[in-house]
Amino acid sequence: MSSLRRLADRDRWLRLAQRYLRFGTRSAAELRTYLTGRHASESAVARILKACIQAGLIDDRAGAKLLAQALGDRGYAAAAIRATLRDRGFHDHAIDDALNAMQARASDEQRARTVVAQALRRSSASTPRCRTAVASRLARRGFDPELIDHLLLEAFGPRRPDDE
Repeated sequence: MSSLRRLADRDRWLRLAQRYLRFGTRSAAELRTYLTGRHASESAVARILKACIQAGLIDDRAGAKLLAQALGDRGYAAAAIRATLRDRGFHDHAIDDALNAMQARASDEQRARTVVAQALRRSSASTPRCRTAVASRLARRGFDPELIDHLLLEAFGPRRPDDE
């Protein structure tokens, strides 16, 4: 009877893991935290992680690359992407691989220029409010303050005292 119970428990945890993984790219650490938070035993978590890795449902290197690329495409700086991936539980080697692949494609300055161009298309570039909004967006996405100042000067010209 106990072997049937273990089999039923394993199937239940596996279904739960599959459901969790269906809604986004996850790291092995995130899956471990999720299952542990639902009171799965350490042995059950280890078995489920192993099964998910073998089935290709969890691949930290591929997941880190996908997330890094998505964040880069949305205009985030490399430092912010690194922090996000680390917060999500990806290992340093997976993060380094992801950032190297992403940075081969585009630099921080190119991504920041994309953010500025998108903002200028959406609003009136002549308003101080637009300048402030673009500066805030770039800062939130982790771009270097000197790069932000350079791009704002390029896009909006020198800041006037009455812009405050």
